[in-house]
Amino acid sequence: MTKNTEHLSRKEKEEAFRRDLVLDAAESLFAEKGFDGTTVSDIASRSELAKGSLYQLFQSKEEIISAIIRRKVDRIWGVLDEVFRMEVSALEKIRNIMRIKLKAVWESRHFARIFLHELRGFHWEIETPLLDAYRSEMHTMMGRIGELLAEGQQAGEFRRDLPPSVLFAAMTGFSNAVIYAWLESGEEMDIETALDEAVELFLHGVCPREGCDLR
Repeated sequence: MTKNTEHLSRKEKEEAFRRDLVLDAAESLFAEKGFDGTTVSDIASRSELAKGSLYQLFQSKEEIISAIIRRKVDRIWGVLDEVFRMEVSALEKIRNIMRIKLKAVWESRHFARIFLHELRGFHWEIETPLLDAYRSEMHTMMGRIGELLAEGQQAGEFRRDLPPSVLFAAMTGFSNAVIYAWLESGEEMDIETALDEAVELFLHGVCPREGCDLR
């Protein structure tokens, strides 16, 4: 979620603006050249800042990519928070949550591919602080989604023979698998159609609407 800057001083607004310039430049460079293939000089040049000015904002590439991820997560959290407040059924909220997650990754797919390759064995000095920072937020979000799934079970929208934790694991595993397949394929697609197909597949399964013949 983009931070509200209305309460900031002029100096703080200018610094926030320059930070966003650096993060935008770095994100595009990481997508083009990879994390290890991008230098701080590259980022400074694309953001049209002196290298010394950039170091006043960020101490390293690791700090920059952590800030990029933090910005993306904050934006998604903000959108998801709006979904939780919607006056619609639990089913519709889950449908929206899955669409938001899948679409967010697709829109950042060139940057996200870094995590399938370079960042799979990412530097511990980045990974550990990131995990620590998001662990509490992730547990909160998981709890809220679990409550939604339980609410949907009570309303007869989801299966009642499985605990919400199993439904949540299935939802997470399915959406992560779809993301991986999309990123690995490298193909362009009609994202709105792809989102509908993926979410409906999870919600209704692979059987015809009249049910599977398992004989």
